[in-house]
Amino acid sequence: MTSPVFRFAPSPNGYLHLGHALSALSNFDLARAAGGRFLLRIEDIDAARCRPDYEQAIYDDLAWLDITWEEPVRRQSAHFDDYRAALARLDALGLIYPSFESRGEIARLVAERETHASWPRDPDGAPLYPGDALSLASAERRRRMETGAPYALRLDMVAAIARTGALTWSETGADRTCSGQPACSACSRRCSACRHRTTTITA
Repeated sequence: MTSPVFRFAPSPNGYLHLGHALSALSNFDLARAAGGRFLLRIEDIDAARCRPDYEQAIYDDLAWLDITWEEPVRRQSAHFDDYRAALARLDALGLIYPSFESRGEIARLVAERETHASWPRDPDGAPLYPGDALSLASAERRRRMETGAPYALRLDMVAAIARTGALTWSETGADRTCSGQPACSACSRRCSACRHRTTTITA
């Protein structure tokens, strides 16, 4: 049986806060209880905001909390080639596509659609992608990319699920109360006073 893996993945663009501490401690405790591994991953791909002194502060704060992790620490900025290779594989499988809308344009599209009916959102409350990039012809996609138009790569969920089959998941960890109120699904995601839950996804 494979040992479960838990991880804490902060961004060194500021100092850790209490919510970070709770997440790190929860995952560290779960790893020990399950006989699993605890990994630390530094999300340092935002070169404009990430700073070495913030990264060092992460290590210092976690050590102060008596949290230990496997070495070496994975720094995301050292693995761009891995991500390019993964994207190339997904592209070859026909599972990703470029979308050219800015965040502001996406927000405007969602607002327009919600004048007629409620627009679907993910479990964290973020609206699902409302654009039409998936329906763009391949030649038009290439033309826009070749002219330097900014774009984001999106996962074609219909195609992905067709390959994987139905996904199921299980959660561990008990809900706790926040400000005297039972923790709802939104609260357990957003409030540092509520216990984080661990989700395992299988295909």
